[in-house]
Amino acid sequence: MAQYAYVLRPGGIIYTISDVKDLHLWMVKHLDAHPLFVKIPDEELVDDPAVEHVRTATEEGQKVERNKGDKYLACYRRITDDD
Repeated sequence: MAQYAYVLRPGGIIYTISDVKDLHLWMVKHLDAHPLFVKIPDEELVDDPAVEHVRTATEEGQKVERNKGDKYLACYRRITDDD
């Protein structure tokens, strides 16, 4: 996660999505534990146009959609070292 924090500017967002619940939980666990990332509440993501794109833009995402599978989304904002 430190590499993501290094390359992502403060205020930048990491969008994670998976149809594998264990992978989703692993990503959430590690992002939650990192001091430079804060989880974005679902209410804030409603108007984010990137969320729909993340859910449907890839071939894998479209396959999960066709098969009516679950998709697990979590988004985190990079905060400054001072926050």
